[in-house]
Amino acid sequence: MAAIISDTTLRRVEAVLGPRFRLDQPIAASAERLLFLAHDTLLKREVSIRVNIDASDGVRRWFVKEAEALGRLDHPAIRHVYEAGVIGDVAYRVGNWIEGESLADAVQHEGQRHRRQRHRGPRPIPAVHVLARDLLGALEHAHARGIIVRRIVPAGMVLTLSGRGCVTDLRFCNLTLPEIPPGEKPSGTPFLAPEVREGRTGDPTSDIYTAGAILYYTVTATVPPLDAAQLVPPRAIRSIVPAALERVILRALEPDPRRRYLTAIEMLEDFTNEAGAFETAGVSLTPLPIDLGEGPHWEARLRRALGDDYELLGTLGEGGFGRVYRVRDLHLEREVALKVLHPHLTRDAATVERFRKEAQLAARLTHPNIVSIYDIAGRSGLLWYTMEIVDGPNLGQLVAADGPMPVDRVLRLLREALSALGHAHSLGLVHRDIKPENMLLETDGSLRITDFGLALALRGTGRFGGATSRSGTPQFASPEQLLGERVDQRTDLYSLAAVAFFALLGRPPFAGGTVEQILAKQTGDVLPDLVSERPDVTEVLSAVIARGLRNNVDARWSSAGDFRAAIEDAAQQSLRRKGSDLARLAARILGT
Repeated sequence: MAAIISDTTLRRVEAVLGPRFRLDQPIAASAERLLFLAHDTLLKREVSIRVNIDASDGVRRWFVKEAEALGRLDHPAIRHVYEAGVIGDVAYRVGNWIEGESLADAVQHEGQRHRRQRHRGPRPIPAVHVLARDLLGALEHAHARGIIVRRIVPAGMVLTLSGRGCVTDLRFCNLTLPEIPPGEKPSGTPFLAPEVREGRTGDPTSDIYTAGAILYYTVTATVPPLDAAQLVPPRAIRSIVPAALERVILRALEPDPRRRYLTAIEMLEDFTNEAGAFETAGVSLTPLPIDLGEGPHWEARLRRALGDDYELLGTLGEGGFGRVYRVRDLHLEREVALKVLHPHLTRDAATVERFRKEAQLAARLTHPNIVSIYDIAGRSGLLWYTMEIVDGPNLGQLVAADGPMPVDRVLRLLREALSALGHAHSLGLVHRDIKPENMLLETDGSLRITDFGLALALRGTGRFGGATSRSGTPQFASPEQLLGERVDQRTDLYSLAAVAFFALLGRPPFAGGTVEQILAKQTGDVLPDLVSERPDVTEVLSAVIARGLRNNVDARWSSAGDFRAAIEDAAQQSLRRKGSDLARLAARILGT
């Protein structure tokens, strides 16, 4: 969110920077400092401009000294300073612009979540490994040039779109100490080494402690306690933390400096000896220009991105979120489906992170009627995930080709879908985008549901949160979903009931060219007369499906189990009716 700066202050800064720099967007503001995304009109590039607006000489000297410290360093994990200056009572420095988000925003520990109403949580283990290499490499570079960083806090570390870490703040490094005004205390106490908290200058082992604190926070989403006796080992908070990573972090967090690593390179070598130096393809990406996401060069770019991992065999389909390809996994020597998200969806770090989290949850689903997710990766600005391949059409394609389905086949579809949804809901995962295109049919007629969690991951990419069919009309989304209200498992049950109507009639229950038209029909609970259009559908089955489509959430089936039990009762009544019809037919035949 852009910072709010008064017009007077803005004019004052613009007067200092002159025509050389165009201030495009204020990013952060405090009583003494401003941060802008700006454009260097001479060199034609985006830059960051940090401005000190405090009029006191002491604060200005402190600001300039920090710029000097940054200027001494030249490491990819430390913000670069291109130039700095003082004009009148305003000091400024120009540096590289880093596209990404702060570590604090990427993790958001418990207190932040309550305040911001957002949930992110700890970083994935591979991302922690990348950050550890970046951070320790940056510290070794600084120490070799006589600079002790002393303080690194999550808000002062930026994670780029490619997942790299970058230190942006040297306000309290040893070089600035003579210029820090009396009474100024470094914030972020839990991330300071105990000796620095006590007022000492510190040495390289002090930076080892702060690196351990940053990694502890990153891997657990928990701020380390000030009292070492209260420190909970990372694996006790998050069981999947590798034992070697925990060991390295705990040694770095020793309160006695003599028991820590003596240098950053020693800590890095110990870490890489266990974790390795090779970085796998990540899921945080460098941005890909939108125009490269289409056109004749698209598949060539994709083939290069897949590299030695997958052989591109052909296209399976395309939807609003991306394309699906048949590929051969060259490592496991098997064919899989690979879904590539459209580049316009992966330009935002928060979207990529949501996608990763939802794919991680969806990969835990093991059910015969759910398409299994194998892997998630990205490279060259593209993000994809692989899943088992289903050699059959989706429900939309089948109905378009063959027309409405027999009742028995629809009953089988409902049984299998409700079994799959019941399993997912029991694990806390709501699909949010049940529609014919996401319901794949095997050659033997069995159902496989795909794209669990994708609608949530990519929410905000459309006006109605991604709950749309390929036609662009959200005909299978629930009213609460279209209105942006809270959703739960009953949203999936609503969508499945709408799919049942589609399978029986060949069209959705609520027709309309716009979302507003569909909402108007949904809120009226006026459904097509299923029995009159399909005489082979019993009144009981029609009522069961109609209950799933109630506008009032509380009036619907409360769970997949309840819905399925009602379907079974309706099916039994249908069988009894068929038996009665056959008996009457036999009696008529025998009577003639």
